[in-house]
Amino acid sequence: MKQPAIYIGTVLLEANRWAAVRTPTCRISEWLDRFAAAGFDGLELWENHAALADEAERAALARGPLPVAVFNSYATLDAAGEAKRAAAAALVREFRAPAMKFNFSRDPAAVPAERERARAWSAAMPGVRLLCECHPGTALEDPAAAAAVLTGWPEARAIVHAFTCPDLAAWMRHLGPLTAHVHVQARDAAGRLGSLRDEADTVRRRIGILRDAGYAGTFTIEFTRGVGTPPEDRERLFADAVEDLHFLRRCLEA
Repeated sequence: MKQPAIYIGTVLLEANRWAAVRTPTCRISEWLDRFAAAGFDGLELWENHAALADEAERAALARGPLPVAVFNSYATLDAAGEAKRAAAAALVREFRAPAMKFNFSRDPAAVPAERERARAWSAAMPGVRLLCECHPGTALEDPAAAAAVLTGWPEARAIVHAFTCPDLAAWMRHLGPLTAHVHVQARDAAGRLGSLRDEADTVRRRIGILRDAGYAGTFTIEFTRGVGTPPEDRERLFADAVEDLHFLRRCLEA
């Protein structure tokens, strides 16, 4: 049986991922050969690693050994976000990315209007799947609410945080085949990011839930041990991401 694709989220290596001004601190093109050699199947490309890159960097990303499998956009779905949505759509087309990650705001009352804007956004990217990241801090943090919004929307599917959400079974029960992508991270009881191996029992149990639900989607190693704990060491983060990749593959193959 073919194993699911596992991507690396370039946000993992970005020191400014949560900064007030999110200027990139690294050129992802310089890491592409190492990503490929490690066994990743593609990139989930953090928006600013392309939007704030020069033409040479974008060209290097486009012709690299790994595809941009998911374009990770933070463009908002309010009226003010129209220009950024258009810019993100242009980059998705430039990289020929088959999927784009997006978020709803935290306001449930805004969901109907945001859904319509997201559908218009999708129309600018024919054939591209929209992946709605469903997590706390957005109006779709509840699985029933997420299912209500995504049902009957052929271009859109859900991203779940399979190893950290409180009740994965509820997500799979409500969304089932509407779930197409998993953001991979592990946290200890205190909420600190760690390695998948450190939370091995949880990882194996949650993979069982995904398997029982018939999950057939993809994965991104989003964060790993050391992310958000200064001083970050990019080489160490990459090594830990590779360790998580290999551990996840072994668990998926078991």
